[in-house]
Amino acid sequence: MLAALLLPNGASAWSLNLIKQDKGNVLLGFVGGIAAHELGHISLATLKDTDVEFDRLSITYPDPNLSDQDLLELSSVGFQIQWIASELAFRYLADENTPARIRNRAAGVVLSHLAITAAYMVFLKNDRNGDIDGMSRVTGISNDRLLLAVSVPAVLDGWRLLGHAVPKWVPTASIMSKGIGITWVWTY
Repeated sequence: MLAALLLPNGASAWSLNLIKQDKGNVLLGFVGGIAAHELGHISLATLKDTDVEFDRLSITYPDPNLSDQDLLELSSVGFQIQWIASELAFRYLADENTPARIRNRAAGVVLSHLAITAAYMVFLKNDRNGDIDGMSRVTGISNDRLLLAVSVPAVLDGWRLLGHAVPKWVPTASIMSKGIGITWVWTY
């Protein structure tokens, strides 16, 4: 299933103008994408039998004995889930037979991926409870470099969603960057 998910798919031919026509379904996809990101953290913590706490809008892991590998996986899983969710969404967007309401929900999922990444670019990059800072503390890689790494798929996916005449290499490059990121985390 994962191999099929990672095969390149076409551009979406979706437009921001469609938000005006179907705000509800775009919003539903957007909220669903954010929920998927956060549920990724909670689900993996549950699988790892790790407690979670909530500090304002952040999910934290209070276990002082958490291994570096566990913290890296827990910190990055939200991005990984949003990447996978966006690839599923692009499947629906690329299929012209998909009903408009489903395409708009799928676009909302991709927009949430772009918004989450933008939030990290603008004000969450150095948040002590944030995903980027957690990954940085484990790996020693600067927050700026890690943010650049997670921004590449977002920029490419923004182009895929909103661009016109998107070159065929763009979906492939996006999927490859996501695959490299996921593989790096789980083999670190």
